[in-house]
Amino acid sequence: MTGPGPDAVAVVGLAGRFPGAANVDELWRNLLAGTDGITRDGRGAFGMLDSPARFDAAFFGYSPAEATTLDPQHRVLLECAWHALENAGHDPRAVPGRVGVYAGTGQTDYPEKLIAHRDSAPARLELGSDYVIRLGSAVDFATSRISHRLRLTGPAVTVQTACSTSLVAVHTAIQGLLAGDCDLALAGGATVRIDPELSGQDEAGLVAPSGQCRPFDAKAEGTVPGNGAGFVVLRMLDDALAAGDFVHAVLTGSAIGNDGGDRIGFTAPSVQGQERTIRAAFDASGLRPRDIGYVQAHGTATPLGDPIEVAALNRVYAGDAPREEPCLLGSVKSVIGHTDAAAGVAGLLTAILAVREGVIPPTAHFSDPNPELDLTAVPFEVNAETVPWPAGHGPRRAAVNSLGLGGTNAHVIVEQHLAGEPPEPPAAEPEVLVLSAATDGAVRTAASRLAEHLRRDTGGRLADIAFTLQTGRARLPHRRAAAAPTAEAAAAALTRQAAGAAPPPASSVAFVFPGQGCQHRRRSASGRRRRGGPAVVQVRAHPGVMISSPGLSSDMVASQIGLFAVEWATASLWRSLGVEPDLVLGHSLGAVTAACVAGNLSLEEGMGYVVDRARLLASLPAGTMLAVAAGDEEIAAAVPAATLGELDLAVVNSPRNRVLSGPAHHVEAAAAALTGAGIDVRTLRVAAPAHSRQIDTVAGELATAVAHVNPRPPATRWISDHTGSELSAAQAADPHYWVAHARGTVRFADAVGTLLASPDTLVLEVGPGHTASALVRQHPDYDGRAVLTSLPHPADDKSSHLHFAEAAAALWSTGIEVDWTAWHSSPRRRVPLPGYPFEGREFGPSAPAVPRRAAAAPKAPGKRRDDVEAVVAEAFSRVLGIDGLTAEDDFFELGGDSLIATRAVALLTEQLGPRAELTVRTLFGTSTVGALAARLRETAGTSA
Repeated sequence: MTGPGPDAVAVVGLAGRFPGAANVDELWRNLLAGTDGITRDGRGAFGMLDSPARFDAAFFGYSPAEATTLDPQHRVLLECAWHALENAGHDPRAVPGRVGVYAGTGQTDYPEKLIAHRDSAPARLELGSDYVIRLGSAVDFATSRISHRLRLTGPAVTVQTACSTSLVAVHTAIQGLLAGDCDLALAGGATVRIDPELSGQDEAGLVAPSGQCRPFDAKAEGTVPGNGAGFVVLRMLDDALAAGDFVHAVLTGSAIGNDGGDRIGFTAPSVQGQERTIRAAFDASGLRPRDIGYVQAHGTATPLGDPIEVAALNRVYAGDAPREEPCLLGSVKSVIGHTDAAAGVAGLLTAILAVREGVIPPTAHFSDPNPELDLTAVPFEVNAETVPWPAGHGPRRAAVNSLGLGGTNAHVIVEQHLAGEPPEPPAAEPEVLVLSAATDGAVRTAASRLAEHLRRDTGGRLADIAFTLQTGRARLPHRRAAAAPTAEAAAAALTRQAAGAAPPPASSVAFVFPGQGCQHRRRSASGRRRRGGPAVVQVRAHPGVMISSPGLSSDMVASQIGLFAVEWATASLWRSLGVEPDLVLGHSLGAVTAACVAGNLSLEEGMGYVVDRARLLASLPAGTMLAVAAGDEEIAAAVPAATLGELDLAVVNSPRNRVLSGPAHHVEAAAAALTGAGIDVRTLRVAAPAHSRQIDTVAGELATAVAHVNPRPPATRWISDHTGSELSAAQAADPHYWVAHARGTVRFADAVGTLLASPDTLVLEVGPGHTASALVRQHPDYDGRAVLTSLPHPADDKSSHLHFAEAAAALWSTGIEVDWTAWHSSPRRRVPLPGYPFEGREFGPSAPAVPRRAAAAPKAPGKRRDDVEAVVAEAFSRVLGIDGLTAEDDFFELGGDSLIATRAVALLTEQLGPRAELTVRTLFGTSTVGALAARLRETAGTSA
């Protein structure tokens, strides 16, 4: 067979937690090193998970009380499901299509422990009835709970076949994909005991007294029980390739079956039953046993189990044509123990990694083969050391065998995915890496982990990493982002992000357009995107210079047209990325761009007006403009009155930033006087006395030019740099506004004050340089909000592309959404990356209640909490498991639901009596402590 058939299923995501391994990467490293994760003490041995009762309840929206009622198996599976979908490169709460969940859990005594400890639970923890506890731990609801919390709409199927549960779940998921029941499938299982009894003996004689699991070894004496959980994400191979998914391996065939009555007892395995299942898997795959180079066996190391399993394998594998190389046999249980319902997925993960990496891990504790096994018929070999996959023709292939107590068996064929080389990205194009989390601590940890990943995994394409983070992760409130052209630079930037302060949040954006004097010769970032209209086309046609128009010889004219084009193109670029302004503000010439973006003028009208305005300014007598770092009184004291009288106050940028305009010789005289007085001045790169009385000589022609445009009420709020306030619809639609604008003083400081009065508004300078943004930061009312620039200053060594990417990263970090799908200009694919750093705490029968705050906020004098409010707060605290509630705390925002609401209503009715007339519907309508207390006082006639 040359390749996978049309029914091949891709493994696109992996996740798991096993003894000694917090994730799949750690499991693989332990397997290669033969590192045993079993915990041993004087009582016996067990494969423990690190903090099995730890759970990030708040992340998934559970109250502490509800989290306590959840079986730890369900909690671990929920976190593994999130990590598996992240590993597949999909936002776990926004996976396209129908996503099925196929999984099962082991049998534990957790609900019995909760019921037994209910009366001794923390005083403020209301666990609820036996029904509520069973609802949180019944095996039936493990998959449905994942579908509920992750908003998955495919089948949620619970599988229970004892030790083969998770591999049977994988087969069931494959059938669901083939039948069209789902487009993507999570498949796996878990067994988690939070307080296992370590023992070296058991009634059936299945547990190794030595505490070592030795599959296939002459010293094998039994297995070692253990905890574990794992998921794989499956998708039809053709769909995965079309979507750009990372394919870890391909599943080409699977089968399940039962031994039936062909065995000596209910718990005894059957050679014939296992043989039938193995042959059925090969029939489904179209392969032959000689195509398999590695079998990840069930391998429990029990005296009865291993010989029967090898006998069944021999019947299938030995009957095939002679092999050139031996088939290697192994069992992951040698390092993690027997994880019961998670055993099958643990073996599958091992086989997937082996075919993907081309390395076969050792079976730990193996020295001499068990004489009860016939390892010569195939021949099978058990390797005690890590070995490279033998070189051969075609893809690497492995098989996974899983046997269930009770006779339900599963066999799956795993094949290496022969992926072609991805297309190379454009050279040195900067990428934006985005991270988000539910807390600031978590996002810092995520930044550190990703930085370490970038340093360690130098083979990954930065473009693919950025794409995966941008499109395959949930968008959560605490954010960090970094822009960089290389993995090394990205790692350094992320390290700084992990240590730096959180950016100030923003909910809206103001576009601020600079005026003439800020322009410079530099390639614009606007040229890297397709959208923007004629102005963008012109800029892209001449990326190295400001554009000019035929017949216009004036440098000033060309620069004004060029500045308008660059500003419009940059604004169009931002808008093509989904960043729409809620406010616009322009400085002098920049006001024309602001008007176009706001919808006051069309692009054609704006460009035409800029051309006419520029021609008229160029026709004025020689003049210029002078920036002065002083206030009006200082200027008047330093400049002779006769000279100052010939000049006009063109611009007020800030209390100590003025611009004077007028004839060139008067400006030069003023500059000399101001310099002599120790005041800093700078002559602007403007060859005309704009915003001065000189405009009066061309006012008529300017009015005629304005008459050709048709100003409309803006669709976006527009702050005028002429009036300093937001323009009304009537003002914006008045053509005479533009004549007054060209003649009058630019009141930019007043306009910035109006802008800063809008809370949570990020300021984005849209144009070259940072002149306007600097003026915003210098304003007396500046409050520390984010102020960003789109393009670099002439003195910056940074490229325009990198500067723009850094602006996009900073913008997204504040909470402003960016359409990253519009960002990409080259083919991308999803790649595995570190998963979300959950921040959990222990939940169990004896765990302490969770404080809502370190200390309750002090009450204002004379406003002591009344009795009804205290009763409501107490009831909420008991059912939610949260201390320190205040009047503003909302029952449902703290993790309450309809079932918990029923308990709260019962407690409140018990305390307040039936006159309260309280129902669950009442709680839905008045869900804060204070609001519900007020409602209860009203209905029950209770006074404060």
